[in-house]
Amino acid sequence: MRNVAISGFTIVFLASSIATADENAPLDKLYACSAIADDAERLTCYDEAVGRVKKAETAGEFATITRQEAEDVQRDAFGFSMPSLPRLSLPTFGGDTDVKTDDEGNLAELEVAIRSVDTGPYGKLIITFENGQVWQQSDSDSVRVSRKSPPTMAVIKRAAFGSFLIRLDTGQRFKAKRVK
Repeated sequence: MRNVAISGFTIVFLASSIATADENAPLDKLYACSAIADDAERLTCYDEAVGRVKKAETAGEFATITRQEAEDVQRDAFGFSMPSLPRLSLPTFGGDTDVKTDDEGNLAELEVAIRSVDTGPYGKLIITFENGQVWQQSDSDSVRVSRKSPPTMAVIKRAAFGSFLIRLDTGQRFKAKRVK
């Protein structure tokens, strides 16, 4: 009786693992078709697999995104911790792109046009960028911005321990955190 219960548990566990694997990699069965030697069997496999993929995509079980869409999401989320967002790493091979990524495919720095520069509490800079992001100086350095020739561009760079550095086109640098 104990063996039957263990076997039943094992079958349920394996079945749930397979279902989870199918949800996590909806294209695996499609890719597996390429290993079939017989042309007719391979075509049948492809037809069935494509049908399953199309049905799953139509039902909203998964979605494909383009490289440009992944870059846009990374730009919009840059500076925020969003653990519920699936990791959208960008491969470093092929294609021309101005996106600078680290070895893991995460966005490493972002060049952004500045809409306005204000001074907040304790003289810390608050920068609003053209893309809607708002960053606030987080270090205690004194950074002065000329009203006659304010900065127009900045590079925001990922730094150590989850911090960020902003380099203005006027040459000033400071640590910052994203507030909006």
